[in-house]
Amino acid sequence: MITIGIILTTLTGYLFVHILSTQLNICEKTGLSFLSGIAIQSFGMLLLDMVNIPLTLATVLTIQSVTLLLCAGIIYKTGKTKQLFIIPELKPEGWRSINLIWVLFIIGIVYVEYMNFMKCIYFPVFDRDSLAGFETIGYVTAQEHTLKSNILYNGGYNIGIHNPGSYISYTPMVMLSYAYIYLLGAVNSKLVNALIYLFFLIAFYGCSKRFTNKTGAAITTFFVLLAPEMLAFSSLSATNVIHACYAAPGVLYGILWLTKRKKEYMYLSAFLLAANVWSRTEGIVFIAAIGIISGIYAFRRKNWKEVIFFGCLCILPVIVWILFTKLYGLHAEGIAIIRPFWDTEKAFTILNYFLNLFMNINYYGYTFYLIPVGIILNGWFMLKKKDNLVLLSAIFLSLIFYILILYQIDYKWDTMENVLSYSAKRFLFCFVPLVWIWFTGNRICKSGLEKLESFLSLKTV
Repeated sequence: MITIGIILTTLTGYLFVHILSTQLNICEKTGLSFLSGIAIQSFGMLLLDMVNIPLTLATVLTIQSVTLLLCAGIIYKTGKTKQLFIIPELKPEGWRSINLIWVLFIIGIVYVEYMNFMKCIYFPVFDRDSLAGFETIGYVTAQEHTLKSNILYNGGYNIGIHNPGSYISYTPMVMLSYAYIYLLGAVNSKLVNALIYLFFLIAFYGCSKRFTNKTGAAITTFFVLLAPEMLAFSSLSATNVIHACYAAPGVLYGILWLTKRKKEYMYLSAFLLAANVWSRTEGIVFIAAIGIISGIYAFRRKNWKEVIFFGCLCILPVIVWILFTKLYGLHAEGIAIIRPFWDTEKAFTILNYFLNLFMNINYYGYTFYLIPVGIILNGWFMLKKKDNLVLLSAIFLSLIFYILILYQIDYKWDTMENVLSYSAKRFLFCFVPLVWIWFTGNRICKSGLEKLESFLSLKTV
C-alpha cells in the first residue's frame, strides 16, 4: 500500500506540474512531482478534516485519486498530452559534449545522496523537535483520523499546548504528510523526508541549468548536498530542510518569471512559495521579497494584474489555515510584538548571531563566503549589466525580512539565544541553494565553466 500511495502522489504531482508548465525539462518535472504531490495531498487532507470527513486510508486515497483524474482530465481537455512524457533525444554529438567534471560531480551526487537516503529511512526518528511535535502529532492524527480534534491539541490533556511557541500554531503540511504515510502502513515517517530531499535534488539540478550550464548545475547541486547542516538535517524529521526544498525553487522560478516574462514560471513560483509557507510560517518572507521585486517590475511595465494574482495564490494556504484555526480553536498565545519599538541590545544580538552563522563553516560550509567573492569577481557586470542582480536582491530582502521578524518576537517562552540557535540557524537552509545558484550563474563564473566544459568534453579526448 505504501508503494501505491507514493506512486499516486508522485503521478498526481507530475500531472499538476505539467498543467502549470509544458516547457520544463524532464529533471524539473520529475523532481517537482513528489514535492507537488505531497503538498497537494496534505492540503486535501486538511479540507477533508474541515468538512468532518475522517482521515482514513480510504478517504485519503480517494481524494488522491480524484485529484489525479482531475489533473488528467485538464491535460486532455487542454491538448497537453503530447508533451507529457517527452524525454530529450540522446544524439551522438550530445554524448560527446559530456565533460569529465560533469561526470565526476554527478557520480558524487548519486553516491552521497544514496548514503543519505539510506541513513534517513534506516534510523528511526530520534530528534527532540520531531518526537515532541511533528512526528507524534502526525502519528496520532493517523490513529484518530483527525487533526482538528487531535488529543494532543486538547489543553486538558496536553498542558501547555496553547503556550507561546507551541506546535499547535505550526502550519500542518509536515504533520499531515506524516499522517498520510502512516495511514499507508509505514512504520517510520522519515520516508517523507527522504523522498522530498531526493526529488528536490533532481528538481534543483534541472532548474539550475536555467541559470548556469550543466557543469555548473552539477557543481551547485553537489555542494548544496554537501552543506554540513543540510546533509545532517535532511535525514531528520523536522520541518527545516522540507521548507528549504520548497522555498528555494519557489524563489528561483519567481526570478525566472520576472526576468523571462513567462507566466508559467509565475504559476510554478506561486505554487512552490505557497507550499513553502504551508510547511513553515516564516516562509512568508520569501513571498514578501518576490512580491516587492515583482511590484517594481509591475510599476515599470504598468501591469499589476499578474502581481496581485501571484500574491493571492501565494497566501491562499495561509488564509485556509487561519480559517481552520479560528473554527476549531487551534491557537497559541501570541509571540509577536505588533507595535514599532527600538531595542539596541536586541538588534545587535540578532545581527551578531547571524554574522557568526555566516562565518561558521561547520554549518553551511563556505556558502556565504561566496557572496563577497562573487561581488568582487562579477562586480562590473552587476553594475553595468545588472547580471544576476535580481536573485541577489531576493536573497538580501528575504534575509532582512526574517531578521525583522526575529526582532519583533517577544521571547517570553525561552531565551532569545536558544530560539536563535534552533530557529535562525535552520531557517538559513533556504539560502544555501540560492547563494550557490547565484554564484555559479554569475557571468564570470559561467564563462569559466563553459570554457572548462569545452576543454574537457569528450570531443577533445
